[in-house]
Amino acid sequence: MEKYSKPPLTFSEQINLLESRGLIVSNSTKAEAYLSQINYYRFSAYCLPFEVVRHQFKENTTFEQIQGLYEFDRKLRVVIYEALELVENITRTVVAYHLSHQYKNIFAHENSAIFFPKFNHSEWIEKVHNEAERSHETFIEHYKHTYTDFPSLPIWMAVEIMAFGSLSKLVAGMLRQDQKAISKKYSLHSTVLISWLHTMAYIRNICAHHSRLWNRELAIGMVLPKNNWDSLNPKRIGTVIFALNTIISRFSSFSEPVIKWREKVENLLSEHPLLPNFHLSMGLPENWKEHPLWKKDLKNEQN
Repeated sequence: MEKYSKPPLTFSEQINLLESRGLIVSNSTKAEAYLSQINYYRFSAYCLPFEVVRHQFKENTTFEQIQGLYEFDRKLRVVIYEALELVENITRTVVAYHLSHQYKNIFAHENSAIFFPKFNHSEWIEKVHNEAERSHETFIEHYKHTYTDFPSLPIWMAVEIMAFGSLSKLVAGMLRQDQKAISKKYSLHSTVLISWLHTMAYIRNICAHHSRLWNRELAIGMVLPKNNWDSLNPKRIGTVIFALNTIISRFSSFSEPVIKWREKVENLLSEHPLLPNFHLSMGLPENWKEHPLWKKDLKNEQN
């Protein structure tokens, strides 16, 4: 163990360092301007696929190539986030409707008796109440100053201010019969749905923090169904793309938002930087557009 002692570098020095490692920088002024907006440490993570060994670039590697990979990853986060928003809103709606009608109680989520005994309901509901206290949404402010129940909220309000992670934990903590009823809406096994929501909440945080997504090994992998999922890597973003497509296609019946999202994905992945095994690094087969999980009409498929 030693004390970290590397000195800070000016933008010009950062460019010189990259050039000393074999990177071709055709326009130093533009490159410096780019690094002045993108933290060098963040940028350096995208250098790795272009290196022969650490800190030694492959021959003829250019600054623009690494910049292109960074921009691709940024666009990938945007398109993934778009689908996550659909899944999150679908889940808010399905959960609120089921709980309020199943238990004839608009505050059903406040009742620990409708959750697994091992589920830490007191901790979970405290977080939901804290989120309500912090919220400045107009409907929350109105409720707070009108009704005595606050910070308890009707379930259809509570789901709107919950973090995706809290929503995922809500589904994971439900009694089995409720999990099955909700999962049926997705045409997924309850174990699969719970796992997917957990992973997607994690992915949402990655997107929100603008972290690298393209070739990342996910810390929270997904439980995968059988059949067409067998050969896929549960810890890669390509598999998450298939999972997102599965959910939003079933609920939206290939309506206009889903069609547009699929077009964005196809366009983005067809314009990727020229790197060996680019799709495989994402966990996608090279012929991914022909894969049944993308090509097939999923509306009526059952798992």
